Amino acid sequence: MIPLLLIFLFTACADPVSQPVDESAPGSLKEQSDENNNGEGSGEDDSDDTDGGDGDEGTPAQPAFQQHDVVINEVMVRQQETVSDPDFQSYSGWIELHNRENNSVDISGWVVGFRPASYSTAVEYSVQDLQYHVLPEGTTISPRGYLLLWASDQQHAGEAIHLPFVLPLEGGRIGLYGPESAGLPTVDTLSYRSSDVAYDISMGRMDFGWGHRGFLVPMNEPTPGEANRLTPLTLIESHPLDVSDPSGLSADHTGRYFWTISDDPGGSIYKIDLQGKIVDELRVRGDDMEGITQHPRNRSLFVVEERLRQIVQFDTLGNEIARYPVDVEVRHQNDGLEGITIDPATNHIFVVNEKNPRVLLELDVLRGFDRQEIRRTSMDFGAPEDARGFDLSGLFYDETDEVLWLVSDEARAVFVLDRTGRPLAAFDAGQPDLEGIALIRSKNRIYLVSDELQTLFVYEYPQPLIRLTAPE
Repeated sequence: MIPLLLIFLFTACADPVSQPVDESAPGSLKEQSDENNNGEGSGEDDSDDTDGGDGDEGTPAQPAFQQHDVVINEVMVRQQETVSDPDFQSYSGWIELHNRENNSVDISGWVVGFRPASYSTAVEYSVQDLQYHVLPEGTTISPRGYLLLWASDQQHAGEAIHLPFVLPLEGGRIGLYGPESAGLPTVDTLSYRSSDVAYDISMGRMDFGWGHRGFLVPMNEPTPGEANRLTPLTLIESHPLDVSDPSGLSADHTGRYFWTISDDPGGSIYKIDLQGKIVDELRVRGDDMEGITQHPRNRSLFVVEERLRQIVQFDTLGNEIARYPVDVEVRHQNDGLEGITIDPATNHIFVVNEKNPRVLLELDVLRGFDRQEIRRTSMDFGAPEDARGFDLSGLFYDETDEVLWLVSDEARAVFVLDRTGRPLAAFDAGQPDLEGIALIRSKNRIYLVSDELQTLFVYEYPQPLIRLTAPE
């Protein structure tokens, strides 16, 4: 989530403590360019395996470095009670490494470095701020295993590995590098901001079943030493829907009904009760409707047409009121608009584009303009745009907490976002092809609709809702 950075690191020595940076040292991380996307390691060897010098005859070659699939898997900046280290029994921050290979990996001599963000911006760094640690001899990670490094600012004292720095609240970048003898090649990096920090909530990498390591999400229930997983929502009941390919869900202004749509060509808008039974059908003959929301004040219905990339406004009788174009260029027709919701306090409409690109748009279209874009946010969660396993589907704005609820069809997950798209919490919904989400806070219920299963699922609202807040 942090733009491309140039990371500087002093050549590592045997004494694992913070050192001043020697900017003239060859092979130092000062010469390493971070070619990662939003904090993800490139997985490529940036060093020259055959020639470690400048071409002068007699310059010794750097030893080859064998890249391994080891990643920075989970990070906790601050904790009060999650897990204590075995040496000092203190609740310091920690960095978890994960070996994704089926063989043990010896990471002796590898370097863990950290550079905090400056106080002026989250992306500028001071050379003097550098902290690093050389991992001791005998440091290995078992096949598919995990290793915790304690950011305790303590010296190595026993079975645990302690780092000579703490992770500050203001954010920064963590780096894992090969040994200095091989030119300190970048293995992986991970960035975080001050707004990503809360006590006993970690940041974990998720692949959502597709093997991609880049998606970085808040973990309400951290998993040190174990595979990352999201907190599951509690399913209460489910109801069949007599709607072909239901897509999108919105609470009616009364709180006693929902609105959903069929994304079939020529599809209708449906009003259903809380058990999924059809109460009314508006035969609007949609082209490829994918999301719906109702303005709770003026009762208008707003529908997104995926392939047309338009918002269509209807009254509750199905009469078309207006159309608003949405400026999103997609690679394929079926990569278009998916979810829509409205903040009645501002009359701003939020829409999400499914993928290629994954974006959240905040629009003001109700003042007589064709379209007015307030904000556009990339929703890649730290992964490359083309990373598979995470798309954007249904969307719902919760007036009570002033947050957005997003459901992902591919990830089978639900995310709580602030209005800028920053993830605050994440939950496992456990059902396939979820295309719509709505909340009724008076009932403490979350409702999700699946198009493949033609089912309305009812979940318990998580109490309390744990989410990130920026530190004071």
